[in-house]
Amino acid sequence: MEDTSITDDELESLGAEALTLLADVPGACVEAGIAHDSDDLYGDAVALWLGLHGLAHQRAVVRKMPGPADVAERLITALAHLKSGSLEQG
Repeated sequence: MEDTSITDDELESLGAEALTLLADVPGACVEAGIAHDSDDLYGDAVALWLGLHGLAHQRAVVRKMPGPADVAERLITALAHLKSGSLEQG
């Protein structure tokens, strides 16, 4: 392993605060009536986190990304269990 100033504990908690904040969002969407109920909001947040990172990675490394122009909206809507058209409302 390379020398680094980051400790193992810091690596384990890297992004945890942001992920915790993101985990609150699906519940707020359910409460606002723009998302379907979920039995695992934290799991949904992890899926959304990973999906968005995958999308960001692809956009960074692929010159012309294949697929529809609204792929980000489709990804977010699906992984956050949003009701159809809810992204256009906000």
